[in-house]
Amino acid sequence: MNQQGPRAAECLNALLRVELAAVLAYHHALRSLDGRLGSDSAQVLGLAAGHQRNVAALQACIRALGAVPAAEPGASWSSFALLRDKLSVRQLLDAEKDGLAEYVAALPFLDAENRELVESELVPRQRQHVATLSRILSELPPA
Repeated sequence: MNQQGPRAAECLNALLRVELAAVLAYHHALRSLDGRLGSDSAQVLGLAAGHQRNVAALQACIRALGAVPAAEPGASWSSFALLRDKLSVRQLLDAEKDGLAEYVAALPFLDAENRELVESELVPRQRQHVATLSRILSELPPA
């Protein structure tokens, strides 16, 4: 592992834990929907798939650094298990915004290759998640 490797692996594992938690939260949310979001259900499924792609990308980066990827999710998304109302969607939106901030904060600690992945793939995907949830939230009926 290069000199920056341990710190980069630590940062990437922290991001991986957040992504693992996001995957679980979205899967719980999808089970709770019971058709309530209608056509937005497919977009929420897309958000879950995006987080799964982030998991795979982060795991590959961590392995490339010679480190072991985290297997357990973090707790940051654990309370967002249901998409039953505007508050729940707002909580998911806030978690997505927090995730975006975590990616940006990790950038200085990453080597060039991992930084490129985060900047060119993971951050844009996170921004798309924020935009999607913002739109869904704006279209939900008042509580």
